[in-house]
Amino acid sequence: MHRIAYLFLLALFVVSTVSSAYAVVVYYPSDVLMGQPFTVSFGLATSVINSTKFEYVTPGTEIINVSGGTAYRGFGSYWMVDRVNLTGSSAMLVSFRGEIVGSLTYNPGIVLYGNNFNLNNRDGQINTYEVLVAWSGRLWVDSLNGWTLVATTLPTFTSGEFDVLFKNVDGYVCVYSITVNSRTYLVEYKTSIPWSSIAYVGIRPDTDTVLPEGFTVVTLSNAYYVVYLNGKEFASGYTEDGFSKVRLTLYSPVVLNVTFPQYNLYKVVVIPPKASANAYVVPSVLQVPILTLAVAVLGFTVWRDLERKKSRNVMK
Repeated sequence: MHRIAYLFLLALFVVSTVSSAYAVVVYYPSDVLMGQPFTVSFGLATSVINSTKFEYVTPGTEIINVSGGTAYRGFGSYWMVDRVNLTGSSAMLVSFRGEIVGSLTYNPGIVLYGNNFNLNNRDGQINTYEVLVAWSGRLWVDSLNGWTLVATTLPTFTSGEFDVLFKNVDGYVCVYSITVNSRTYLVEYKTSIPWSSIAYVGIRPDTDTVLPEGFTVVTLSNAYYVVYLNGKEFASGYTEDGFSKVRLTLYSPVVLNVTFPQYNLYKVVVIPPKASANAYVVPSVLQVPILTLAVAVLGFTVWRDLERKKSRNVMK
């Protein structure tokens, strides 16, 4: 009986582990007018990091209490990073929520570092790869020879939420877009840095004091999808660069079900045809395969039969 129970739990664990490691992400307009065309983008994501307790911090970083929160002050080219593995991924979304305490003075922001980055030194190192999307509106790249300024027209940031979407384009890191407090800006800058060389991701306080309230890193993989529109199959294929999209025109209420069959995951989006009605997502539910249900039923049946036999033996 214990062996059967163990096998049943193992089956459930395998199914839930494969699926819970991934999540369906969907981007869609909050409201759509009748007859208005709109686009829904989606992808399959893996949550890699969701913490403000960074694995590695520049030695000498000052910790400051700000209204009960932990802020970090740097003294020039200081950083705080976590290790990341981009193997098999086609895109990475890095999200920071928080603020700069005081004024922005130099180049804090989101950073990527190569696998041979020296964790005992400041950044801007020789013979390593580095990318800095600075909150000052600048983009810096280090391709083994130290920092090089490559763009000065990016959006600035001091508080709220700051997201950067990096893509694997032909095997190289591409800074694809930046979202600042729900406003998205295209960048599409392809670096000469190999995607496979990136090993660390995090925040760069530089000379400023940064208060992180949230920090998440999500990688996206190419996978087969099926999209259902009002219960009927509408589109299918494989995501490219981590995402795919469908374009629709709203004439009646839309129920869009984005599924990834291989991972038993889906997300349902409901879009009403009213300017005053907001679109919303129906909470995703793990689709348990029929095989798992069969194992459950079989396990229960065998357990029940064993219990009955045990009862008969006791009665004798």
